Amino acid sequence: ENATLLRELESAEAARAEAKAAKETMRRFKAQYEQRFAELRKALEKFKGGNNPGGNGTVNPVTDSQYVRTASQSREAQEKENLIRRLTMDLKKEKEDSSKKDAALRKYESFYREVKARSAQKAAQKQREIAASKKRQNSATPRLPPR
Repeated sequence: ENATLLRELESAEAARAEAKAAKETMRRFKAQYEQRFAELRKALEKFKGGNNPGGNGTVNPVTDSQYVRTASQSREAQEKENLIRRLTMDLKKEKEDSSKKDAALRKYESFYREVKARSAQKAAQKQREIAASKKRQNSATPRLPPR
């Protein structure tokens, strides 16, 4: 049972490390995504501003329409909501996994304390038996008077 608990503990630690690495990867991806999105937005604004190559500097009524702007904002909001939902589910899963691993760790620790207590009791009992045995031997051997 002790070996099983140790394996569970090791797998819990490995899972924690894997979760931490995944979170770091997600953070880096988010930073890269935001940077690329900002560059794309700048390019789009530059294009809308009439600075597009080969353009005549006039405003494009299709790309500048209220409908396109609203649709774009709606799509962005939907993408952000989906990202939030997915990250929330990931976080919930990580918390559940963590609580399971913490419970296994607490179980292992209580088992370890119990084994340690039993071991201490056995050692104390052995000491008492040795002391009682010595006492019996001392009382069983007669003492000779000094000469």
